[in-house]
Amino acid sequence: MRKLVLILTLSLTSISYAQRQAYVVNSLAETLSFIDLETGSVENHIVTLGEAPNQAVYHGGYIYVVNSISADIMKIEPENRQIAADIYLPIGSNPYFMAFSDDYCFVTGFVSGDIYKIDLSSNEIVDETSIGGYPEGILYHDGYVYVTQTYFNPNDYSYGQGKITVLNAETLANEGQYDIGTNPQWISGSSDGDLHIVCTGNYFDIFGAVYIFDPVSRTVIDSVNIGGMPANMAISPEGIGYLAAGGWSDQGLVFAYDIESGEIINGPDNPIFSGLGVTWVAVDSLGFLYSCDMGDDTISRFTPSGELLESYGLGDGPVAMTILDDIIVNTDPEPPVLPPDDFVILSNYPNPFNSGTTIAYEISDKTLTGLRIDIFDGLGRLVKSIDPGTDAIREMVIWDGTDNSGGECPSGLYFARISIRDFGRKQANFVSSLKITLLK
Repeated sequence: MRKLVLILTLSLTSISYAQRQAYVVNSLAETLSFIDLETGSVENHIVTLGEAPNQAVYHGGYIYVVNSISADIMKIEPENRQIAADIYLPIGSNPYFMAFSDDYCFVTGFVSGDIYKIDLSSNEIVDETSIGGYPEGILYHDGYVYVTQTYFNPNDYSYGQGKITVLNAETLANEGQYDIGTNPQWISGSSDGDLHIVCTGNYFDIFGAVYIFDPVSRTVIDSVNIGGMPANMAISPEGIGYLAAGGWSDQGLVFAYDIESGEIINGPDNPIFSGLGVTWVAVDSLGFLYSCDMGDDTISRFTPSGELLESYGLGDGPVAMTILDDIIVNTDPEPPVLPPDDFVILSNYPNPFNSGTTIAYEISDKTLTGLRIDIFDGLGRLVKSIDPGTDAIREMVIWDGTDNSGGECPSGLYFARISIRDFGRKQANFVSSLKITLLK
């Protein structure tokens, strides 16, 4: 496989920084819940949703929730939690998943077999095309829309040959259809430009696999036969692909593999155990893992290595979630853009440290503004924000191991996250993180 670039750049459309937050779709309660990921506080049932809500995506300052049975997309303002618009799709179309470009939303109609294109300024369907095959997963990338077709047979609940179809995003013209694995349900983009397609299998004798698709050559270039019945996935900043793998009898299951090498880290024989019935996974910018445990009505939070940290009690049937972060991670599954050469994180020294450590970075373009350095503890809680001030010119700061109130931080693992805004580049947020160990 190609080498994975670990420094990520993600496009933002809002100029304000957001704390790490999560919005969770409760499928059975048909409501939206809120989690403050820095404090752990939970607010349940903050918005009433439609029938059979299936996915939430943060895009352009709004949270979009697709409701499969009521066949609509709710456009919600996160600040006041009010519904800004309700976008209606054909009844019976069973809208399933969404993908976003800057100005449009693309939606799969599982039952209708149609792909719908919605203008986000008018909140109306402006185009649609029929591809058939009971489509589910969808991704927008570089002017094209990629759609997985499960070829589900409702008469005997079997699955035919799974396929991926490539559509021109502007015209919705079909530019090709390609064979992949059985029952492809999800697409994630990696930073090297490849698409990782989660094929769940037939729930009987064909097991789960991830197919890696090169959108340039439009060929399957590799696969990871991870097993089980994975559905959704998320890719961490450190290049780990986490898979929501169900687990409905005793404990929920999460699988993991290395995006670069394809090595299976956690599979059916050594899964990450979570709450019952994992339907969705997400990661934040520090690499913390979250799972939606539909059977237990919880969200579980893990370290990047899969150690359970805590669980949050949610509404009935949490099925999907979207994370708002200083950088937006696991919202639109768009492959992240590589960072510019004028922002490079270097290192910190010493590491581990006792009384102080110097964090060094390099900015060759001195016109960039909005530098920000935050220190998080091993639980992902913000403990220190550092204003570089005149040190921004010297391209280094010193962290003395204290928190924002001046108290000494205990020994342990910390994350230093450096971000910078360049408002001339569509409000891009260039971010890099490193791990620091404090020893007292």
